[in-house]
Amino acid sequence: MKATARCVNLDWLEVYVLEDSQRYPCDADYFRRAGYFVKERDYGTRNYSQAFCIEDKHGDPWIEVRRAPQSSDTSFSGYVRESCNLRLVNRYCYSPTAIKDFTDFLLLHGYVFKHIFRIDLCYDFTRFDSGDDPETFAKRYICGRYRKINQAKIAIYGDDTWSQFEWQSLKWGNEKSMVSTKLYDKTLELKANKTDKTYIKYAWWNDGLIDHPIECYKLNDAGEKTYPHVWRIEFSMKSKARNWITIEFQGGKKVRKKQVPHRLDMFDTKEKMWQRFEELAFHYFRFKHKEYKNAPAFILQKKQPPKKAVSCDGVPLANSEITLELKRKYDCADKRLFNFNLDREFHQLDQLPKEVKKNRDDAILRRRLIMYQHSHPDPKLYNACQVLLDNLTRNEWLKLAEHNTHTDYVILQRALAMKLNHDERTVCEIIEALRDLLDGDSIF
Repeated sequence: MKATARCVNLDWLEVYVLEDSQRYPCDADYFRRAGYFVKERDYGTRNYSQAFCIEDKHGDPWIEVRRAPQSSDTSFSGYVRESCNLRLVNRYCYSPTAIKDFTDFLLLHGYVFKHIFRIDLCYDFTRFDSGDDPETFAKRYICGRYRKINQAKIAIYGDDTWSQFEWQSLKWGNEKSMVSTKLYDKTLELKANKTDKTYIKYAWWNDGLIDHPIECYKLNDAGEKTYPHVWRIEFSMKSKARNWITIEFQGGKKVRKKQVPHRLDMFDTKEKMWQRFEELAFHYFRFKHKEYKNAPAFILQKKQPPKKAVSCDGVPLANSEITLELKRKYDCADKRLFNFNLDREFHQLDQLPKEVKKNRDDAILRRRLIMYQHSHPDPKLYNACQVLLDNLTRNEWLKLAEHNTHTDYVILQRALAMKLNHDERTVCEIIEALRDLLDGDSIF
């Protein structure tokens, strides 16, 4: 019987980027000229006037593009002319090379990465590491046996019928939260929605949760078919999430060390995705046993009710009954669900300090330079504006570079030129080859 691995995957990946000013506009016709099949929508979205989907070589949806901001003419919109959102469709999120393929696409077409707009990380399982059954645990939580640390807002979704109440999912956090958390029966959801997401079942089969990807059964030790319910914990990280703060445990204390940007390379392998899941679960899926300060005395009182006290005159006196008092949450014992590896650095997701003004100033400056070019035909003025625009674009490219140096910028530009010249290697392979040439003093 196949050993069970950690079935951790991405379920949503969407980024906010800027189109390359030299290629603008990167609309549907641009991608058609580049050899892609594109399916356009007849309408846009609330923020963008154009929406289309780029298809893969099999004609299936691959990347959704939303571009041409509705309010790019106002400095209060937060958008610029080149603003757009790119989303990897759900099927491709489950590919082991999802991040690499998506990053290669961004580099190939000159997109300037700004930040992750939304990324969902999910873990599918049948039992917790502690052996707890997910459904039993959730029922005990709903009944008040456990209490959750962080994310006080909760929503329960299900069916309330006359005969019984059947819940389907628990969600913590609200729509404005940086991170929202869900626990639900994924098997039940797929059946209820009548969706046949074969790529999800294939992921279960690949990681040993089931032994048959079509019938979804698992063979027990006796070789008999069982049909387990696969549960899912899902963390949805919104655009507010910008940094991971490195946490080091020293003598039971957490010590802040440094900040790591919340970027795509934090999720580019299964190992990294599991590390991110551990870190999110340690903070956002943490529970405590509900404990009381005077529980032993209260239980003794229930077993041996005190005799009614009377005064010397025979008048009944009021009994001082013991009432339960809750302990402070951090004094209560943890409800262990996962076996966390605490022998490594942990990261905690945090919001980026206020840097909106700096980014906004660059965006406003870029837009005004372009408007100035269009309104002043003098070649000298036009070229002067173009120098500033090229420098702004260069600074954005340097954010993709490893060391933010001019050499890294030149390597990225050469890699882009080689890809556009139909080099069959991946962008990462080209960059690695260019670095080898640089180290051998063969170029530059």
